[in-house]
Amino acid sequence: MRINGNRRPFSLATRLTVFISLSTIIAFVAFTWVMLHSVEQHFAERDLSDLQQVSTTLENILKDPNKTEQQKIETIGNVMATYHNFAVLLLNGNNQVLYHSPDGPNLTLALPSVHFTPQSDAGNYFIWSDSMKSSDMHSDGEMKNMAYRIITRTVNISESTKPVSYSLLIAFSIDFHQHYIDQLKRNLISIASAISLMIILIILFAVYKGHQPLRNVSMKIKNISSENLDVRLDPSQVPIELEQLVISFNHMIERIEDVFTRQANFSADIAHEIRTPITNLVTQTEILLSQDRTDEELKDVLYSNLEEYSRMAKMTSDMLFLAQADNNQLIPERTMIDLRDETTKVFEFFEAWAEEREVSLKFEGNHSRVEGDPLMLRRVINNLLSNAIRYTPKKMAVTVRVIERQEWVDLIVENPGTPIPEEHLPMLFDRFYRVDPSRQRKIEGSGIGLAIVKSIVSAHKGKISIASDIVSTRFIISLPVSSR
Repeated sequence: MRINGNRRPFSLATRLTVFISLSTIIAFVAFTWVMLHSVEQHFAERDLSDLQQVSTTLENILKDPNKTEQQKIETIGNVMATYHNFAVLLLNGNNQVLYHSPDGPNLTLALPSVHFTPQSDAGNYFIWSDSMKSSDMHSDGEMKNMAYRIITRTVNISESTKPVSYSLLIAFSIDFHQHYIDQLKRNLISIASAISLMIILIILFAVYKGHQPLRNVSMKIKNISSENLDVRLDPSQVPIELEQLVISFNHMIERIEDVFTRQANFSADIAHEIRTPITNLVTQTEILLSQDRTDEELKDVLYSNLEEYSRMAKMTSDMLFLAQADNNQLIPERTMIDLRDETTKVFEFFEAWAEEREVSLKFEGNHSRVEGDPLMLRRVINNLLSNAIRYTPKKMAVTVRVIERQEWVDLIVENPGTPIPEEHLPMLFDRFYRVDPSRQRKIEGSGIGLAIVKSIVSAHKGKISIASDIVSTRFIISLPVSSR
């Protein structure tokens, strides 16, 4: 059992389903509430209109000067007999009941909730519930509560003898309307539940189908291994939301393939580099042991073997240096150095070899100071100058220039000779890469000098580039004036 304090996030499918389902259901519930509210409002307005109509009719009867009070009560009884679902309670000024609908509810129970005002046109509206008598119980024996919408009126009559005041309570049964609304609510709840379930299922299906391109991409990525790193995904075959992801994945695969290719080539190259001196050592030793040799011959073989050992030791040292650079363990010292002075020191070291190859060395530029590691930067100049002298024709010159540009200092090593094809320029800093693989490695060095140059320049936060044409080949190193 794994105990993890951080709870795993919900899946995208779950998030989308919950979010879209809740949004849709909330919208549907809001629509249902608005519709029910509209229906209730419509019934309320209609009920009030009917109540006001009855109230006006009864007020006109009570204000008729040609009828006695008894005649008015009889007329009210006759009129109310024509109205269904209506009930009336008529009170005099002493709150004595003059008339009440015989088949209606006992409206006297509602009097505590009523406040009559003396103005003839005043009144109020409210809903009142009344429990039916036991004789009106349903067949299941349960008491039925009846709801009424009541309007109240105070009718003031100024007669010749004395003023008369009547209080009217007119009730309208809203049980039918309430039953309709309750039934509508039950229907809407049932429909809403079914629709909500259907919405969730539809959204689940839509999310599943919507994630199909993502699953397809995942399946293609899953099938990629070190044996088929040349596989690329087609950005035009995925939705636009996944296009950038596919492009980024292709770039990543390109870098990984490049690393695998370089690693494979590197392993083959280093095996070849080591095999050559070992083969030479074995061959010379076998020849030496094949017959008796003089002391002078033994010394010659030992000196030859020493050269091979020195070459292997240098190669091992260079490879360890590059391994440190790859692991970001190459940390240069920080001192201010003069590029002109450092170049002059390297010139003195290569002067004899350059004269032997009939190549001259030239320096152009002023004293330029940069911050860096003197030994490392001297090694950069050494490797570039050695490479330049090797490929410079006789009677020609290798030129080293120093150019200052605001926050950068450019160190340019230029040599005439056969131009390097443009397609080879980006790979010249790769380990063991050679423009002409047929050249003898023993003559031309280990093949990792330029890789070391690039590592040192990168460790100094600098940049290196190369340009080659029919005039010359130029290695351009740009170092910051101060890398702190």
